[in-house]
Amino acid sequence: MAATLLEIDGLEVTFPGESGEVRAVKGASFAIAPGETLALVGESGSGKSVTALAILGLLPPSARIRCRRITFAGNDILALDESARHRFRGGQVAMIFQEPMTALNPVYPIGRQLAETLILHRRLTPGEARRQAIELLARTGIPDPDHRIEAFPHQLSGGQRQRAMIAMALAGQPRLLIADEPTTAIDVTIQAQILALLADLRAEFGMAMLLITHDLPMVRKAADRVAVMHAGELVETAPAAKLFRAPEHPYTRKLLASLPGNRPPPGTGAGDPLLVARDLTCHFPIQKGVFRRTVAYIKAVDRVDLTIRRGRTLGVVGESGSGKTTLGEVLLGLNHGSGHLRFDGIDLFGQSRRQWRESRRRIQVVFQDPFSSLSPRLTISEIMEEGLLVHKIDPDPASRNQRIAAILEEVGLDPAVGERYPHQFSGGQRQRIAIARAMVLKPELLILDEPTSALDLSVQAQILDLLLRLQADHQ
Repeated sequence: MAATLLEIDGLEVTFPGESGEVRAVKGASFAIAPGETLALVGESGSGKSVTALAILGLLPPSARIRCRRITFAGNDILALDESARHRFRGGQVAMIFQEPMTALNPVYPIGRQLAETLILHRRLTPGEARRQAIELLARTGIPDPDHRIEAFPHQLSGGQRQRAMIAMALAGQPRLLIADEPTTAIDVTIQAQILALLADLRAEFGMAMLLITHDLPMVRKAADRVAVMHAGELVETAPAAKLFRAPEHPYTRKLLASLPGNRPPPGTGAGDPLLVARDLTCHFPIQKGVFRRTVAYIKAVDRVDLTIRRGRTLGVVGESGSGKTTLGEVLLGLNHGSGHLRFDGIDLFGQSRRQWRESRRRIQVVFQDPFSSLSPRLTISEIMEEGLLVHKIDPDPASRNQRIAAILEEVGLDPAVGERYPHQFSGGQRQRIAIARAMVLKPELLILDEPTSALDLSVQAQILDLLLRLQADHQ
């Protein structure tokens, strides 16, 4: 390349482990030119995110970094002091993190978090920062940005939180944008808008982009070059068109073979009604003034009728903010709803708290964001065991351990991971743990909120096959 913005030569990242050092990245070398998009692809746990965090100096203190050279615009990044590194992050290089709920500050409105970046890196006044923040939210596709700017992260849908994270990363007009799964939680129509927005900004500002993803169709559309990572090593780097046309490395060929084709539809025979909802409604009040008077309502779920039959699958689709997750929460009793809701002949809205607990063994959920739904204080085995203990299943510890090991294997994880904590896994691995936690209770109804959004293509197929097999076995 005639010019190089970022150059990495021989990056090694290791972490201490029980049986010695764990090599997360093994001698990775690549370069990115101004205005270029390089896609770093590979399955969960291959070292993609660790590589990006090493560039920004955001790895934990236990990580050991060895590298012959990491330069940005000719400057040695590793030699920066802490003050210069703060100016570098957000001003020269910004990052869109994979899990916005854990990356956004839960106690500040979105507008305040956006304004902080604008004031620090672009020296705007608070008034100018607010106007620019509203414009950024609008450009990333968030509806009604004048009001949404006052919302807290938990008041936005998963897709809206991801768009707010993208707006925050773009606020400092960085020369290099590191996007770690930037469209994971976004519906397909907004995905196209976000990719078009990133392409426009790249053309307008000459911004380069390091795109970390397992979404190969997105790579085909957005990337100039592709670097394939496997088990910490860069196994192949090539222009995007060439790599998709003639992959050379066996692992690259395996990844491309995982692209979804035509799958046969699941069975369509009529089963007995298991869950029936009529006129299901969930409205959230909008309160204003000193006395917090209700002036209007947000109709998150409005008079929904649905029937879920035993052994069958109902898909609920729609864009971010359309009410899909709220509907699932109402069915689970995690959000207040009205109307009529019956499960296996039981009136759920008429149940006491103790009776709800009994029903929850039979109705399980896999949440969209696995990191915020897994307790950081418990090991994986303790997380899996918790439901078994609450519902008094398998009183024998040895039997519980066998059950936990079997379900971990079914979702593609080594049972030995049971002694580790959620933060020690990649996003895709955490999602598999969340699915295993729900499956271990052998539920009659499983509610899945974007269950494969954080998984690579090959694992998506495994998880869907697993769900279909369990559905066939247990109806």
